[in-house]
Amino acid sequence: MSAVPANPSILLDLAMVLGVAAVTTVVCQRFRLPLVLGYLLAGLIIGPHVPVPLVANLHNVHTLSELGIILLMFSLGIEFSLKKLMRAGPPATLIALIKTGFLTWAGYLAGRLLGWGAVESIFAGAALGISSTMIIARVYQGMGIKGPVADLVLSALIVEDLLAILMLTLLTAVGSGAGLSLSALLLTIARLAGFLVVVLVFGRWLVPRFIRWVADMGHDETLLITAVGLCFALSLLASRMGYSVALGAFLAGMLVAESGRERKVEHLLSPLKDVFVAIFFVSIGMLIDPTQVLPNWKALLLFGFLVFFGKFVSAAFGALLGGSGLRTSLWIGGSLAQIGEFSFIIVALGQALGVVGPALFPVMVVTSAWTTMTTPLLIKHSDPLADRFERMLPSRLRYFLMHHRAAMGHLGAIPFRKAPWKSLRKPFGYLVLDGLMVTIAALIASLAHHLLRDLIKGFIPQVLAEYAVWFVVGLFAFRFMMGMRKQVRTVAGAMAKRALQSSGSTVEGMEEAVRFFLEMAISFMVVLPMIAILQPFLPTRLVSCLVGVGLCIFGIIFWRRTGAIQRRRLEGSEGLMEHTEE
Repeated sequence: MSAVPANPSILLDLAMVLGVAAVTTVVCQRFRLPLVLGYLLAGLIIGPHVPVPLVANLHNVHTLSELGIILLMFSLGIEFSLKKLMRAGPPATLIALIKTGFLTWAGYLAGRLLGWGAVESIFAGAALGISSTMIIARVYQGMGIKGPVADLVLSALIVEDLLAILMLTLLTAVGSGAGLSLSALLLTIARLAGFLVVVLVFGRWLVPRFIRWVADMGHDETLLITAVGLCFALSLLASRMGYSVALGAFLAGMLVAESGRERKVEHLLSPLKDVFVAIFFVSIGMLIDPTQVLPNWKALLLFGFLVFFGKFVSAAFGALLGGSGLRTSLWIGGSLAQIGEFSFIIVALGQALGVVGPALFPVMVVTSAWTTMTTPLLIKHSDPLADRFERMLPSRLRYFLMHHRAAMGHLGAIPFRKAPWKSLRKPFGYLVLDGLMVTIAALIASLAHHLLRDLIKGFIPQVLAEYAVWFVVGLFAFRFMMGMRKQVRTVAGAMAKRALQSSGSTVEGMEEAVRFFLEMAISFMVVLPMIAILQPFLPTRLVSCLVGVGLCIFGIIFWRRTGAIQRRRLEGSEGLMEHTEE
């Protein structure tokens, strides 16, 4: 029997990928640059867009890179611990929702401003919204950063990874023909929910027991093969069901994490994952066309500004609302001001579906490269920046930050027992219901406004007809927005009172301060994701005007409330001094 000859092409490509990547990563490590840049540079060298006599077969490398995506998502799923997430819980979720919601919306607007189509702009916004778990983990490891703040950042990144998984699934539906159809997207969400329920219910009952049984045999090789086999099986199942292979791999990691043997599996998987993740980033580098960079300098500057400044500010703002001090919030903002692996996966998905043009990929890669290099600098200079920022603040904002630190300390004293929170179920339920009604009203209006406009434009000019339709929809949604405002105030007031009771504080004006901080946090956590979801369905000018008006109203309310808090504090201090003198 003759031996089956090996495919020389794929062996040559594999040798070329790993050999060039070894050289470029050694150079990057020597100059203290992120290894991801070395992988991207290796892909650029062996790709078809530069005049270097080393050209790998893009199809072969892409096939190998799929393994990198699967193993990367599997390892992220193993890292996803419900207990760890619950410890960081609300603050991490708040940071992730505010930053991702704002950047997704801003990225969509940027794409439309550049003249891109609606679907391509959605992909651009989704790619900008996610920060890099891998890059931050490597930066923290190199700088020796550990502790509660690092855990908070990593927990926020885990929440973002979950959001990215959801976005990948929805974007697959959008790019493969569903477009911006509301009915198709709702059907996709329902099918996704059913798929998740079936996999998690049956998998949660079977997989952890099976992994523990294999691990207890004591053979590491068998455990590794079993875990990786499960990973690829669920990835294949997800692919056959019409979802991304990343979703199946992530679910497999989550199920393995429930076995109690996840650290051993992660340790065994790490070398294999590193090799194929490197191939994944090299394949991304091969897709970079340098000739597309300079012609798209507007997109490069705009996206770079959004990632560097927009992510820094929105993440810091989310951390501030979540209870962190100014210094810690700026440190967190600097940590999250970059894009990474999920951004590339999202753009690669768009290119594979044929809805993303050739310009977006090199723009994203260059943006990722320079923001990755600036992340350690932002972290190192966050303390001097906080000192300078505090000196520039007006007195009422300094009082605001002082009350903020004290108020969040009181909130931390609330006992998280089940019974005290039963009274908040009803207002929370009404808040969710009102938010859904506003969203549904806007979505229905986006589908029907052309028909309604055509019916009335015979009586009034077309522009007035357009505005008349949205005015009527706004009046209908206004009732539910007022309901949302009422429920936010109810929930924030109840939590503020409970916080002061738990801590025993009697400081004048403290309850008002705690309530105000909670109102801001809950409002932004609800409103920003709604804007990001609704933006593709609504006229860009309408949403931009509404956001501008909303920010102006918020600025006025914020300025007045911080002034009131300062006056209450000063009046309380004067009263205490008079009482002491008497």
